[in-house]
Amino acid sequence: MPFYERGPIRIYYEEIGSGFPLLIIPGGGLNSSISSLQTAVPFNPMEKYKDDFRCIAADLRHAAGGRSSGPLEI
Repeated sequence: MPFYERGPIRIYYEEIGSGFPLLIIPGGGLNSSISSLQTAVPFNPMEKYKDDFRCIAADLRHAAGGRSSGPLEI
């Protein structure tokens, strides 16, 4: 599982495909995790665009069930 780490912040992310990078930000407030892309939207953007782009998605730190952690203050 890939993580980006900086200080106390640990962000879980996934990437799929190749080409120009496309950052996919899961929406939904407290459901802002990669797993919500598979269940809570009309289609999975990671699967939809993987043939044309390098798709990158990350769990937001406040997401319920997400794997990212760290303080929200900057």
